[in-house]
Amino acid sequence: MSNPTHSMFVRDIMAVNVVSMPPDASIFEVSKAMAKMDIGSVIIADKDRPLGIITESDIVRRVIVGEKDTKTTTASEVMSSPIIHVEPGTGLTDAMRVMAKSNIRRVAVLKNNTLAGIITSRDLLRWSPELIDILVESLRLKDEVASSRTADVDDDLIAYGGDCSSCGEYSTDLVLEDGEYLCESCREGWEDTD
Repeated sequence: MSNPTHSMFVRDIMAVNVVSMPPDASIFEVSKAMAKMDIGSVIIADKDRPLGIITESDIVRRVIVGEKDTKTTTASEVMSSPIIHVEPGTGLTDAMRVMAKSNIRRVAVLKNNTLAGIITSRDLLRWSPELIDILVESLRLKDEVASSRTADVDDDLIAYGGDCSSCGEYSTDLVLEDGEYLCESCREGWEDTD
């Protein structure tokens, strides 16, 4: 008997009414919106272009613990960026692997570099409880890879959409190199200087 969740995609279960706010919104405004909507994250976007995400833990770690003023600190100062994302046609298993590898509980869904929705680990587990096994296995493998990782293995990192650390341009082909997310053209320039 086949399991229907193996043929399900992110588009089948993602939330499409995603709350987004501009990068110049204050953390007070972001927090107020999160409380009013009873949600744990807000996508930070410039028009339809997602730039990052702010979660409850981002606010605690980067604002409260840092004793920053919530009314003068902006979303762009606190957001996690580049935004880790999947596409609507991504399978549920692959979406869970992205979350496990990135150690996150929610991931944006982008279609043609535009915000289409959001999916959380809770959504995935509600539809596919057997994904817990995949999550546990992915985390175990991540720990094994981290302990044996060498500089030669950087090419297998998952590329996410966001702003390039070097040129600042938006790219869906970012790769982590020496602690910076670089687009394809900056990676080529980076390699030429070696």
